[in-house]
Amino acid sequence: MAKLLVLSTALFASFLTTASHAEEPSFAGKTISIYASGGGYALYARALAIHIGKRLPGTPTIIIRELPGAGTLMSANYIAEAARKDGTEIGAVGGSVATVQLYKVPNVRFDPRRLIWLASLASEAGVVAVTAKSGVSSIRDAFTHKILVGGGGPTSGNIVFPSILNGLLGTKFDIVRGYKSSEDIALAMERGEVEGVASWNWSSIKAARLDWVKSGQIKILLQLALTGHPDLEGIPLVTDLAKTDEQRAAIQLVFSSQDIARPYIAPPGTPPQIVDLWRRAFQETMTDPAFQADLGKMNLDSAGAKSGGEVEALIERLYATSPDVLSKVNRWMDLK
Repeated sequence: MAKLLVLSTALFASFLTTASHAEEPSFAGKTISIYASGGGYALYARALAIHIGKRLPGTPTIIIRELPGAGTLMSANYIAEAARKDGTEIGAVGGSVATVQLYKVPNVRFDPRRLIWLASLASEAGVVAVTAKSGVSSIRDAFTHKILVGGGGPTSGNIVFPSILNGLLGTKFDIVRGYKSSEDIALAMERGEVEGVASWNWSSIKAARLDWVKSGQIKILLQLALTGHPDLEGIPLVTDLAKTDEQRAAIQLVFSSQDIARPYIAPPGTPPQIVDLWRRAFQETMTDPAFQADLGKMNLDSAGAKSGGEVEALIERLYATSPDVLSKVNRWMDLK
Protein backbone atom coordinates (compact mmCIF):
# COMPACT_ATOMS: atom_id res chain seq x y z
CA MET A 1 0.00 0.00 0.00
CA ALA A 2 2.84 2.34 0.88
CA LYS A 3 4.55 1.53 -2.40
CA LEU A 4 1.30 2.23 -4.27
CA LEU A 5 0.97 5.58 -2.48
CA VAL A 6 4.55 6.54 -3.39
CA LEU A 7 3.93 5.53 -7.00
CA SER A 8 0.66 7.49 -7.14
CA THR A 9 2.35 10.56 -5.68
CA ALA A 10 5.13 10.33 -8.23
CA LEU A 11 2.64 9.94 -11.08
CA PHE A 12 0.65 12.92 -9.82
CA ALA A 13 3.79 15.06 -9.60
CA SER A 14 4.71 13.97 -13.10
CA PHE A 15 1.23 14.89 -14.32
CA LEU A 16 1.48 18.35 -12.74
CA THR A 17 4.88 18.93 -14.36
CA THR A 18 3.57 17.82 -17.75
CA ALA A 19 0.43 19.96 -17.38
CA SER A 20 2.52 22.96 -16.38
CA HIS A 21 4.68 22.58 -19.48
CA ALA A 22 1.58 22.11 -21.62
CA GLU A 23 0.08 25.32 -20.27
CA GLU A 24 2.88 27.56 -21.58
CA PRO A 25 3.40 27.26 -25.34
CA SER A 26 6.96 27.19 -26.60
CA PHE A 27 8.36 28.64 -29.81
CA ALA A 28 11.47 26.46 -29.66
CA GLY A 29 12.77 25.65 -33.15
CA LYS A 30 10.19 27.94 -34.78
CA THR A 31 10.55 31.01 -36.97
CA ILE A 32 8.32 33.98 -36.28
CA SER A 33 7.42 36.35 -39.12
CA ILE A 34 6.65 40.02 -38.57
CA TYR A 35 4.86 41.47 -41.60
CA ALA A 36 5.70 45.11 -42.26
CA SER A 37 5.02 47.35 -45.24
CA GLY A 38 8.49 48.89 -45.46
CA GLY A 39 9.67 52.37 -44.52
CA GLY A 40 9.51 53.21 -40.81
CA TYR A 41 7.44 50.11 -40.05
CA ALA A 42 10.24 47.87 -41.23
CA LEU A 43 12.85 49.93 -39.35
CA TYR A 44 11.02 49.55 -36.05
CA ALA A 45 10.38 45.86 -36.72
CA ARG A 46 14.08 45.21 -37.37
CA ALA A 47 15.03 46.86 -34.09
CA LEU A 48 12.34 44.86 -32.30
CA ALA A 49 13.43 41.56 -33.86
CA ILE A 50 16.89 41.82 -32.34
CA HIS A 51 15.50 41.84 -28.80
CA ILE A 52 12.05 40.30 -28.50
CA GLY A 53 12.87 36.72 -29.52
CA LYS A 54 14.84 36.06 -26.33
CA ARG A 55 11.79 37.06 -24.29
CA LEU A 56 9.56 34.44 -25.90
CA PRO A 57 9.72 30.84 -24.60
CA GLY A 58 11.98 28.74 -26.79
CA THR A 59 13.91 31.77 -28.12
CA PRO A 60 12.58 31.61 -31.69
CA THR A 61 14.16 33.18 -34.76
CA ILE A 62 12.46 36.43 -35.79
CA ILE A 63 12.38 37.52 -39.44
CA ILE A 64 10.84 40.56 -41.12
CA ARG A 65 8.70 39.99 -44.20
CA GLU A 66 7.96 43.16 -46.12
CA LEU A 67 4.46 43.21 -47.54
CA PRO A 68 4.11 46.60 -49.21
CA GLY A 69 0.91 47.94 -50.68
CA ALA A 70 -2.13 50.00 -49.62
CA GLY A 71 -0.25 51.57 -46.76
CA THR A 72 -0.34 48.84 -44.14
CA LEU A 73 -3.78 47.55 -45.18
CA MET A 74 -2.32 44.59 -47.07
CA SER A 75 -0.42 43.48 -43.96
CA ALA A 76 -3.52 43.96 -41.78
CA ASN A 77 -5.74 41.99 -44.19
CA TYR A 78 -3.21 39.16 -44.27
CA ILE A 79 -2.94 38.96 -40.48
CA ALA A 80 -6.73 39.09 -40.08
CA GLU A 81 -7.53 36.52 -42.78
CA ALA A 82 -4.65 34.17 -43.38
CA ALA A 83 -2.02 34.36 -40.65
CA ARG A 84 -1.44 31.37 -38.41
CA LYS A 85 -3.06 31.74 -35.00
CA ASP A 86 -0.19 30.05 -33.15
CA GLY A 87 1.77 33.25 -32.50
CA THR A 88 4.25 32.73 -35.34
CA GLU A 89 2.85 35.49 -37.58
CA ILE A 90 2.14 39.04 -36.44
CA GLY A 91 1.85 42.37 -38.24
CA ALA A 92 3.42 45.81 -37.87
CA VAL A 93 0.72 48.21 -39.04
CA GLY A 94 -0.19 51.87 -38.92
CA GLY A 95 -2.41 53.40 -36.27
CA SER A 96 -4.96 54.27 -38.95
CA VAL A 97 -5.77 50.54 -39.22
CA ALA A 98 -7.64 50.99 -35.94
CA THR A 99 -10.21 53.32 -37.51
CA VAL A 100 -10.85 51.75 -40.93
CA GLN A 101 -14.38 50.70 -39.99
CA LEU A 102 -15.21 54.20 -38.82
CA TYR A 103 -14.26 55.67 -42.18
CA LYS A 104 -15.64 52.89 -44.41
CA VAL A 105 -12.28 52.37 -46.07
CA PRO A 106 -12.57 50.12 -49.17
CA ASN A 107 -11.03 46.63 -49.36
CA VAL A 108 -10.96 46.16 -45.59
CA ARG A 109 -11.61 42.54 -44.68
CA PHE A 110 -11.61 42.73 -40.89
CA ASP A 111 -13.08 44.51 -37.87
CA PRO A 112 -10.27 46.30 -35.98
CA ARG A 113 -12.01 45.54 -32.68
CA ARG A 114 -11.57 41.80 -33.31
CA LEU A 115 -7.85 42.03 -34.04
CA ILE A 116 -5.49 41.22 -31.18
CA TRP A 117 -3.53 44.37 -30.33
CA LEU A 118 -0.22 43.38 -28.77
CA ALA A 119 1.41 46.77 -28.16
CA SER A 120 2.37 50.04 -29.81
CA LEU A 121 6.05 50.96 -29.79
CA ALA A 122 5.51 54.72 -30.03
CA SER A 123 3.15 57.58 -30.59
CA GLU A 124 3.95 59.71 -33.59
CA ALA A 125 4.04 63.24 -34.89
CA GLY A 126 3.30 63.22 -38.56
CA VAL A 127 4.28 66.29 -40.55
CA VAL A 128 3.39 68.06 -43.75
CA ALA A 129 6.65 68.46 -45.64
CA VAL A 130 7.38 70.08 -49.00
CA THR A 131 10.47 70.39 -51.14
CA ALA A 132 12.36 73.66 -51.45
CA LYS A 133 11.61 73.59 -55.18
CA SER A 134 7.86 73.72 -54.48
CA GLY A 135 8.07 77.38 -53.50
CA VAL A 136 5.71 76.73 -50.59
CA SER A 137 6.78 78.55 -47.43
CA SER A 138 3.86 78.18 -45.01
CA ILE A 139 0.88 75.91 -44.33
CA ARG A 140 -1.22 78.94 -45.24
CA ASP A 141 -0.12 78.44 -48.84
CA ALA A 142 -2.05 75.15 -48.86
CA PHE A 143 -5.28 77.15 -48.56
CA THR A 144 -4.59 79.30 -51.63
CA HIS A 145 -3.18 76.96 -54.27
CA LYS A 146 -2.80 73.25 -55.01
CA ILE A 147 0.14 71.33 -53.61
CA LEU A 148 0.91 68.01 -55.27
CA VAL A 149 1.54 65.41 -52.55
CA GLY A 150 2.36 61.71 -52.65
CA GLY A 151 0.09 59.09 -51.09
CA GLY A 152 -0.01 55.35 -50.52
CA GLY A 153 -3.04 53.16 -49.90
CA PRO A 154 -6.45 54.08 -48.46
CA THR A 155 -5.47 53.57 -44.81
CA SER A 156 -2.19 55.50 -45.09
CA GLY A 157 -1.90 58.72 -43.15
CA ASN A 158 -0.68 60.39 -46.34
CA ILE A 159 -4.14 59.68 -47.85
CA VAL A 160 -6.37 59.97 -44.78
CA PHE A 161 -4.90 63.16 -43.34
CA PRO A 162 -4.75 65.38 -46.46
CA SER A 163 -8.24 64.16 -47.39
CA ILE A 164 -9.65 65.30 -44.06
CA LEU A 165 -7.70 68.56 -44.16
CA ASN A 166 -9.14 69.29 -47.61
CA GLY A 167 -12.71 68.49 -46.59
CA LEU A 168 -12.67 69.89 -43.08
CA LEU A 169 -10.47 72.96 -43.35
CA GLY A 170 -10.36 73.75 -47.07
CA THR A 171 -6.74 73.00 -47.93
CA LYS A 172 -5.92 72.18 -51.54
CA PHE A 173 -3.73 69.11 -51.36
CA ASP A 174 -3.76 67.24 -54.67
CA ILE A 175 -2.98 63.60 -53.80
CA VAL A 176 -1.05 61.33 -56.16
CA ARG A 177 -1.88 57.81 -54.95
CA GLY A 178 -0.27 54.42 -55.22
CA TYR A 179 3.22 54.81 -53.72
CA LYS A 180 4.22 51.73 -51.75
CA SER A 181 6.02 53.38 -48.84
CA SER A 182 7.19 56.70 -47.43
CA GLU A 183 10.59 56.00 -48.96
CA ASP A 184 9.01 55.75 -52.42
CA ILE A 185 7.33 59.10 -51.85
CA ALA A 186 10.65 60.58 -50.73
CA LEU A 187 12.23 59.44 -53.99
CA ALA A 188 9.30 60.92 -55.92
CA MET A 189 9.89 64.22 -54.14
CA GLU A 190 13.56 64.05 -55.08
CA ARG A 191 12.66 63.38 -58.73
CA GLY A 192 10.15 66.23 -58.79
CA GLU A 193 7.13 63.98 -59.38
CA VAL A 194 5.40 65.48 -56.33
CA GLU A 195 5.99 68.62 -54.31
CA GLY A 196 5.65 67.06 -50.89
CA VAL A 197 3.76 64.72 -48.61
CA ALA A 198 0.89 65.59 -46.28
CA SER A 199 1.74 63.00 -43.66
CA TRP A 200 5.28 61.77 -43.08
CA ASN A 201 6.18 60.38 -39.69
CA TRP A 202 8.81 62.52 -38.00
CA SER A 203 10.55 59.39 -36.70
CA SER A 204 10.98 58.17 -40.29
CA ILE A 205 12.45 61.51 -41.34
CA LYS A 206 14.86 61.48 -38.39
CA ALA A 207 15.96 57.95 -39.21
CA ALA A 208 16.47 58.34 -42.95
CA ARG A 209 16.17 61.95 -44.17
CA LEU A 210 17.22 64.28 -41.37
CA ASP A 211 19.91 65.70 -43.66
CA TRP A 212 17.14 66.95 -45.96
CA VAL A 213 15.71 69.02 -43.11
CA LYS A 214 19.09 70.37 -42.01
CA SER A 215 20.09 71.31 -45.57
CA GLY A 216 16.75 72.95 -46.36
CA GLN A 217 15.95 70.44 -49.09
CA ILE A 218 12.57 70.00 -47.43
CA LYS A 219 10.56 72.33 -45.19
CA ILE A 220 8.25 71.19 -42.39
CA LEU A 221 4.96 73.12 -42.52
CA LEU A 222 2.66 71.46 -39.97
CA GLN A 223 2.60 68.88 -37.18
CA LEU A 224 -0.15 66.29 -37.63
CA ALA A 225 -0.61 65.35 -33.99
CA LEU A 226 -2.66 66.39 -30.98
CA THR A 227 0.43 67.34 -28.97
CA GLY A 228 3.63 68.92 -30.22
CA HIS A 229 6.91 67.06 -30.59
CA PRO A 230 9.88 68.61 -28.74
CA ASP A 231 12.01 68.42 -31.91
CA LEU A 232 9.48 70.54 -33.80
CA GLU A 233 9.15 73.57 -31.59
CA GLY A 234 7.73 76.51 -33.52
CA ILE A 235 5.99 74.34 -36.13
CA PRO A 236 2.20 74.82 -35.88
CA LEU A 237 -0.08 71.96 -34.82
CA VAL A 238 -3.06 70.80 -36.84
CA THR A 239 -5.23 71.75 -33.85
CA ASP A 240 -4.12 75.37 -34.36
CA LEU A 241 -6.01 75.42 -37.68
CA ALA A 242 -9.43 74.60 -36.18
CA LYS A 243 -11.85 77.50 -36.01
CA THR A 244 -15.03 75.79 -34.74
CA ASP A 245 -15.98 73.18 -32.14
CA GLU A 246 -17.01 70.87 -34.97
CA GLN A 247 -13.59 71.12 -36.57
CA ARG A 248 -11.89 70.52 -33.22
CA ALA A 249 -14.00 67.39 -32.58
CA ALA A 250 -13.21 66.01 -36.01
CA ILE A 251 -9.48 66.69 -35.61
CA GLN A 252 -9.55 64.97 -32.21
CA LEU A 253 -11.08 61.87 -33.81
CA VAL A 254 -8.89 61.69 -36.90
CA PHE A 255 -5.54 62.41 -35.29
CA SER A 256 -6.03 60.23 -32.19
CA SER A 257 -4.60 57.37 -34.25
CA GLN A 258 -1.22 59.12 -33.97
CA ASP A 259 -1.18 58.01 -30.33
CA ILE A 260 -0.84 54.40 -31.54
CA ALA A 261 1.45 54.99 -34.48
CA ARG A 262 3.51 51.77 -34.28
CA PRO A 263 1.08 49.00 -33.27
CA TYR A 264 1.52 45.25 -33.64
CA ILE A 265 -1.38 42.88 -34.23
CA ALA A 266 -2.11 39.15 -34.09
CA PRO A 267 -5.05 37.43 -35.82
CA PRO A 268 -8.47 37.05 -34.20
CA GLY A 269 -8.75 33.67 -32.51
CA THR A 270 -5.16 33.61 -31.26
CA PRO A 271 -5.25 31.62 -27.97
CA PRO A 272 -5.16 33.80 -24.83
CA GLN A 273 -2.03 32.07 -23.54
CA ILE A 274 -0.12 33.04 -26.68
CA VAL A 275 -1.48 36.59 -26.55
CA ASP A 276 -0.29 36.88 -22.95
CA LEU A 277 3.20 35.64 -23.91
CA TRP A 278 3.46 38.20 -26.69
CA ARG A 279 2.17 41.07 -24.61
CA ARG A 280 4.58 40.25 -21.81
CA ALA A 281 7.45 40.00 -24.28
CA PHE A 282 6.57 43.42 -25.72
CA GLN A 283 6.41 45.01 -22.27
CA GLU A 284 9.78 43.57 -21.27
CA THR A 285 11.36 44.61 -24.56
CA MET A 286 10.01 48.16 -24.52
CA THR A 287 11.50 48.78 -21.08
CA ASP A 288 14.86 47.18 -21.91
CA PRO A 289 17.66 49.81 -21.95
CA ALA A 290 19.46 47.89 -24.72
CA PHE A 291 16.39 48.09 -26.97
CA GLN A 292 15.96 51.78 -26.19
CA ALA A 293 19.63 52.34 -27.00
CA ASP A 294 19.23 50.62 -30.37
CA LEU A 295 16.22 52.79 -31.19
CA GLY A 296 18.27 55.84 -30.29
CA LYS A 297 21.11 54.78 -32.60
CA MET A 298 18.56 54.54 -35.44
CA ASN A 299 17.02 57.94 -34.53
CA LEU A 300 13.70 56.21 -33.79
CA ASP A 301 11.37 57.62 -31.15
CA SER A 302 9.82 55.47 -28.43
CA ALA A 303 7.80 58.12 -26.60
CA GLY A 304 4.17 57.24 -26.03
CA ALA A 305 4.60 53.46 -26.17
CA LYS A 306 1.47 51.60 -25.07
CA SER A 307 0.51 48.12 -23.93
CA GLY A 308 -1.98 46.03 -25.85
CA GLY A 309 -4.65 46.79 -23.27
CA GLU A 310 -4.07 50.53 -23.58
CA VAL A 311 -4.36 50.32 -27.37
CA GLU A 312 -7.65 48.43 -27.09
CA ALA A 313 -9.02 51.00 -24.63
CA LEU A 314 -8.20 53.86 -27.02
CA ILE A 315 -9.87 52.03 -29.91
CA GLU A 316 -13.03 51.54 -27.84
CA ARG A 317 -13.13 55.28 -27.14
CA LEU A 318 -12.74 56.09 -30.84
CA TYR A 319 -15.62 53.81 -31.75
CA ALA A 320 -17.82 55.64 -29.24
CA THR A 321 -17.50 58.86 -31.28
CA SER A 322 -20.67 60.86 -31.85
CA PRO A 323 -22.47 59.59 -35.01
CA ASP A 324 -22.95 63.21 -36.12
CA VAL A 325 -19.21 63.97 -36.02
CA LEU A 326 -18.42 60.66 -37.67
CA SER A 327 -20.94 61.24 -40.46
CA LYS A 328 -19.38 64.60 -41.28
CA VAL A 329 -15.84 63.22 -41.21
CA ASN A 330 -16.86 60.50 -43.66
CA ARG A 331 -18.45 63.09 -45.93
CA TRP A 332 -15.23 65.12 -45.97
CA MET A 333 -12.98 62.15 -46.66
CA ASP A 334 -12.12 60.82 -50.09
CA LEU A 335 -10.73 57.32 -49.56
CA LYS A 336 -11.46 55.75 -52.95
